[in-house]
Amino acid sequence: MSSDFQFPAYKKRSIRRFCKIIATGSYVPERIVTNQEIIDANKLSVTDAVIRKSIGVEERRAVAAGVTDSDVLVEAAKRCLERAGLQPDDVSKMLVNKFLGDNILPMTAAQVQKKLGSQLAFHAVDIEGGINAFLTSLDLATRYISTTGDAAQNILILSGGAPSVAVGKTDPRVAFLFGDGAGAVLLAPSTEAHFLASYLYTNYQYYDVATSRKLKMDSTLSDKIYEEQQYSLLYNLYQMDNWKEVADFYVQAARTTSDFLLAESGLSMTDIDLVLVTENNRKIRDLTLEALGVPEEKSLSVFREYGNTMSAMLPILLDKAFREQRVQEGQTIMLISHGEGASGGGIIYKV
Repeated sequence: MSSDFQFPAYKKRSIRRFCKIIATGSYVPERIVTNQEIIDANKLSVTDAVIRKSIGVEERRAVAAGVTDSDVLVEAAKRCLERAGLQPDDVSKMLVNKFLGDNILPMTAAQVQKKLGSQLAFHAVDIEGGINAFLTSLDLATRYISTTGDAAQNILILSGGAPSVAVGKTDPRVAFLFGDGAGAVLLAPSTEAHFLASYLYTNYQYYDVATSRKLKMDSTLSDKIYEEQQYSLLYNLYQMDNWKEVADFYVQAARTTSDFLLAESGLSMTDIDLVLVTENNRKIRDLTLEALGVPEEKSLSVFREYGNTMSAMLPILLDKAFREQRVQEGQTIMLISHGEGASGGGIIYKV
């Protein structure tokens, strides 16, 4: 597929008040599901070796029956708040990224707020966008803090949930790809600049490469038939075309995003100490690092054991980087995202 898409011109952000990451957290369910389990349970004519080679995932985590997106998100939030030494009511705004959520409405963010035990009606809102929702929320959070005079403002970003519940197991392109989990990042005001650059885009020309199914409602159906049809649609909700058709665009997007981020921050690629990329599948992630000229030792991966956790991928990687002390004070992290839409972008953060 050819594309005449033009990336939006680079425009430097105007930030009046700075912010920084004061804590991270992540959570994955205890239950491990191997490729072979999925093959056996669904009688698929594919081998574990083929899945490892073509997709790059060996196992993933899965929630127990009855566990919802909000349950998973709450666990990541608790870990993040505990590390920050804060209570839920110390949060002034919460941005939640999920796939389906507990209900279509009300927002899953409200359910998370309830399960955290908050007694304060702070602003809690869902932000959609699939895989790229985390970077969108991170960019928005820096702008919220920039435009408010509240020095005590803390913004909690929660991403992830249980995407495997809604993914069918008959199409190998998606059956093995997804895993459940969540990541959390807490931002607070700072006297120094830490978010040095951001850049986001959406290219509708690749809208159909990765998408959810369209829900078709028919009022003439009986309640029983309607419920069965709706359940079937929701279960086998995510469908994917051949990602290789977008490979050239991913390379172009990664390079363009990187160029704009470096231009805004005044840095060069050699100044970047760690590059974290959404692991849509192993080959997309490796293709991105290769396009940017980044060696494996300057990145991190959890894809083999967790799979694609959608919007949770980058915050889980960030949490791993901070917990394992992969970056020290004064060093820089570049975040790169490829998401549905096709949407994506990047952020540079100085520790």
